Amino acid sequence: MYFPVTYSTLSDNALTEYLIKKYEITDIIKTTYYLRGMNDTYLVTASEQKYIFRVYRGDWRKNYSEVGFEIDLLQYLSEQGISVSLPIPDAEGELIQVIRAPEGNRFGVLFTFAEGSEKAIDDNEISNIFGRAVADIHLKGDNFQSNYLRPDINLDYLIKQSLLTIESAMQHRKEDFKILENAANQLEKIIEEQHGLDWGICHGDLHGNTNVSFKDDLSMTHYDFDLCGYGWRAYDIAEFRLAREIRLGHDNEKLEEIWNAFMKGYKSIRPLSDNDLRVIPVFVGIRQLWLMGLCLKDPHINGSIDYDDDFIDEKLIYFKNLKVLQEGISNR
Repeated sequence: MYFPVTYSTLSDNALTEYLIKKYEITDIIKTTYYLRGMNDTYLVTASEQKYIFRVYRGDWRKNYSEVGFEIDLLQYLSEQGISVSLPIPDAEGELIQVIRAPEGNRFGVLFTFAEGSEKAIDDNEISNIFGRAVADIHLKGDNFQSNYLRPDINLDYLIKQSLLTIESAMQHRKEDFKILENAANQLEKIIEEQHGLDWGICHGDLHGNTNVSFKDDLSMTHYDFDLCGYGWRAYDIAEFRLAREIRLGHDNEKLEEIWNAFMKGYKSIRPLSDNDLRVIPVFVGIRQLWLMGLCLKDPHINGSIDYDDDFIDEKLIYFKNLKVLQEGISNR
């Protein structure tokens, strides 16, 4: 009998044998553990090309339907002319594998390799191009439908579930939790008071790093739609803004230049209402709250040492100084 396991790391060598057998790709040279995140990413190197094999966390993607939804979206976007990393069927035509791991079943998908390289989205040209690409996903995703189900990216998902996790982690700081809860309730109330916000398919993680690969001509291939779902487009865009704020918070002029270039590119492809534009700062705060909940809920990625009281203090300072709660959105 083995000790219970929460999160296992599958053997590179065993996966090589597994992939050769399942996909009949006989020229695989090696499989290398590539990236740990919300799922495990393996780089599969064959004699003439590369692939990506993703193994979903058993405690993150528990249902076949959640993975099926993502696969459907990738295939749909590809049919609409958007370059995405696509799932590859095995020898029997199956796109999703069920792997028996020590902690239980985990899902696995083999993807085409996104050629190119990651680039810092830190100048006006590439920000504008990325903004157009994001708008293209939203525009062409408007008619997407799937028979598979995945939770909506709504206020229950973003705020209520996050607060439950945060409260559990802050039992020793109940008064401080009330401060965070009050900030979250204010953000929620602002969104609830809005009408007609753009709702549709979202990528869910549009920070522009480790999910898009650029070629020399700045054409790109999108990948890692693990956080996709139906949600507010202003929320989807807000993650790009938040990532730039984290990176360029010390240089507000540069931040605004890149943001304006991104939005100019976006709006050249599809419009956003004034209402949607006004709530982006609100969704920036909501995204930060969701990320806080995610970190406190899932210490197995980096270890809980990174999410101690110093981490909580940092978030408290952020929400105490959040401008949209101090100034509102009426003049935005």
